[in-house]
Amino acid sequence: MQKVLAGRVAGKPTDCISLSSVNSTQIIDGRAIIYKAGGKVYVNEPRSGAETLRDDDILLTQTFGSQLCSIDSVKLLDRGARFQRGFVTLGKFVPYSLVKVAG
Repeated sequence: MQKVLAGRVAGKPTDCISLSSVNSTQIIDGRAIIYKAGGKVYVNEPRSGAETLRDDDILLTQTFGSQLCSIDSVKLLDRGARFQRGFVTLGKFVPYSLVKVAG
């Protein structure tokens, strides 16, 4: 996770992010889901189930609108067998932006 966040500074945590702005996701084993959206990176450390996250999981997200929120849950699918092997309950999304260099 340090590699992804290098040169970035954390902002104020938020409850929701717009799904249409998410370009990609990355799982940090046993810890977090990273959502990349434009120039920002959002880190979500789930409130429950984080210890079951594996970087080769497929994330199956069911939302009820255009936003992904801290009240949502995400199913974890085994990439090889394609069966559900668990789920996480999302926490707040912490935005990280690139540090602007003065000069």
